[in-house]
Amino acid sequence: NLTKELWEEINNLYLFIFETIKNGKWDNSDPRGFFTKVKKGCQILWGINESTISRSDGWHFGQVGQSLERADNTSRILDVKYHILLPSVESVGTPIDIIHWTALLKSVSAYNMYRRRYGRILPINITEFLILEKDFPRSILFCLQKADLSLRKISGNHSTGYANQAEKKIGSLRSDLEFADINDIFAGGLHEYLDDFQKRISEISTDIYNTYFNHIQNKT
Repeated sequence: NLTKELWEEINNLYLFIFETIKNGKWDNSDPRGFFTKVKKGCQILWGINESTISRSDGWHFGQVGQSLERADNTSRILDVKYHILLPSVESVGTPIDIIHWTALLKSVSAYNMYRRRYGRILPINITEFLILEKDFPRSILFCLQKADLSLRKISGNHSTGYANQAEKKIGSLRSDLEFADINDIFAGGLHEYLDDFQKRISEISTDIYNTYFNHIQNKT
């Protein structure tokens, strides 16, 4: 189902990574150039995918996978910030803390859109933006809405109900996020909230597998 253009770009990116490692071109002191090329290569791949692939079930499965993985990764990056990168209490709000939060935004390509939306670098606003912003493609809520839409395209479900357990669970999780308040999330503990979210994402992935790919189980 891959187009010629998409396959060629996948091959180009693979050869770049393979040759870099094989020929010892990896720069341990400053690997930023390598990662920048890998990131740009992936962005090109998704651009070609968006513009050359028919919107068939295969394409929608790809959208579901991308969206769920992106939502899960965003939650883990936030969790890492709070439990590993968070400086001492005395450092909160200092330049080093702002640098950490700025780096987090840039790591998910959210820096410019966040600054346009909020301006100042504030942890609670950054967390709200990456979890609950409905218009930013890398926020958790946006990703769930996108995955939910593609799951319904696959099943042909155009009603407000659900056609299988995967649709039921992703609809429930999406609804919880749509009505969530960032102050309530912080009050209950951000780590606990993100940990529960990751468990629910895992359950959705399992239900997608059981619904569409576990043929032996479906036949018994």
